[in-house]
Amino acid sequence: MKDAIVFGYDWETANAIERVALALARVGVKVLHCDSAASALKKPDVRLRQIEPNLFTFKPWVYSHRLNRLPALPRIQSDMVVRQIFDHARSLGMEKPVFLYANLGKFLAPMCEAVRQRGCRPVHVAMDYVENLSPLHVAQSDLTLAFSRTLCHRMRAVWGDKIRQVPHGIDLRPFRNLRASPENPAAVLSGVPRPRLGYAGAFASDFLNIPLLRELLERRPDWNFASFQARTKQSRISPVATLSNAHSLPWQAPREFAECVASFDVGLMPYDCSNTVLYNGPPMKLWDYFALGTPVVATPLIHLWEYEDLLFLGETAKELERAVETALAEPADSPLRQKRKELAEQHSVEALGRILRSILD
Repeated sequence: MKDAIVFGYDWETANAIERVALALARVGVKVLHCDSAASALKKPDVRLRQIEPNLFTFKPWVYSHRLNRLPALPRIQSDMVVRQIFDHARSLGMEKPVFLYANLGKFLAPMCEAVRQRGCRPVHVAMDYVENLSPLHVAQSDLTLAFSRTLCHRMRAVWGDKIRQVPHGIDLRPFRNLRASPENPAAVLSGVPRPRLGYAGAFASDFLNIPLLRELLERRPDWNFASFQARTKQSRISPVATLSNAHSLPWQAPREFAECVASFDVGLMPYDCSNTVLYNGPPMKLWDYFALGTPVVATPLIHLWEYEDLLFLGETAKELERAVETALAEPADSPLRQKRKELAEQHSVEALGRILRSILD
């Protein structure tokens, strides 16, 4: 496998599809990453920029996404985006690159058709568990990669070997030479007393079980919960922000983010198990905690069951309280911490890149 185009969302979000681009670049594949197209009215910066060796990104533009409501416009605007992509691909010396995409919306059919006409292979990346099995995206692809094991099995029952399951990957570079050290916290956490229960992501009320989290924090006012503000200005106010032991941290760059995670006594993932997508999805944040060996307390998502010997699960506030108490009592030299780190290494972006190359070659 020589070259790849990855049509994603926004490079700065480091979403699952962006990690696919990073993973391929780290194993020597030349990668052109494309942000989702922006309206020309927003005057996007469309310049090609290099992220690191083998990895480049840019943001294509269209006249307006609202125009896609008109019958002929999706194809016209899709052709615009495809021309921008392959102009950059040619400037990078790419030859018939694999084209990986997550969700192309109304651009799906015309873009996959245009990609095939250029001798490229369209590969769908199913990022989340979905009830409708993404039939249109799978049908347009030559191959579909699924992160969710349950989604993979459901898709394979319909499409057979066209579906392959791949793990999430974490960029471990920001965590290198760090160790879990809540006794010596990052500056933004210096005013937050221990023990610190940290959620390694932007607070999202549609992801977390808010009543459960609130009850846990009310039961234990001596514990402090910390999460991050969203990177965008549209961040929501946390429904637990009124509690004195709930803290909101500013969005951090990768290295500073890793230092914050190293300041947590416990990695807390109180996800809403009533949400089918979340319940069946592998939580990427698990590997942020495991990269440092930090004990994790979580609600029992399906993808966490296989790690029950390395983390602590609970469904009710009382069960989570007991789980946190057990996690806090874990010795600093516990062999579980090293096992978590070793497992995180197996889920590095480099490991993901090797798996992707073996599938896509």
